[in-house]
Amino acid sequence: MTTTQRRGPGSRAGGNHPTRLELLNAATVLAERDGMDALTVAAITASAGHSKGTFYVHFEDRTSLIVELHRRFHDALFASIADRTSDLAIGTDRAWLRIEAFLNGCRAQPAVRAMLLEARSMPEIAQLVAERNDQAARVLAAELREVSAQPREAAVLLVSATIEVALQELTAGKRLPRYRAALHNLVPDTSDRGTPQ
Repeated sequence: MTTTQRRGPGSRAGGNHPTRLELLNAATVLAERDGMDALTVAAITASAGHSKGTFYVHFEDRTSLIVELHRRFHDALFASIADRTSDLAIGTDRAWLRIEAFLNGCRAQPAVRAMLLEARSMPEIAQLVAERNDQAARVLAAELREVSAQPREAAVLLVSATIEVALQELTAGKRLPRYRAALHNLVPDTSDRGTPQ
């Protein structure tokens, strides 16, 4: 006879545990509808149909849940971008397609993106944002190596500009073709190969 071991408080059930996912999904819905202030442990557990004690089996506190929401959103977005562009040759065309895919991914989930932007004042989220920006800059730098004398610096600036366009589109509630065109113009052209910027 097989017995199932019960997890006690603080045991932190696994990342794909159904109850954990229910809590994360409930938090996403609440944040989209009512903003970050609505993300209390009581509201999340009530919305998910679980007790407060259950929350603490899966998350240390409210902050750890918000960190996980940030991680989930960006993991899914970065994986989607990589899947869509991995068959393309390294270079500026792929760099631009990756930037477009990021913007489109943010547009596809504006409420989640807005909620995560609101959370950036939290030190734990600010650290994750810095790590994600560095990750994106490293990927773009590899794309720009053949066309820019300063591929790393150009990539850092492109990441910052891309985030700004995403914020402008979030604020406007729509795609902004002129901003995207201006951003596209920042991607070094292959005709500029070897020319210091």
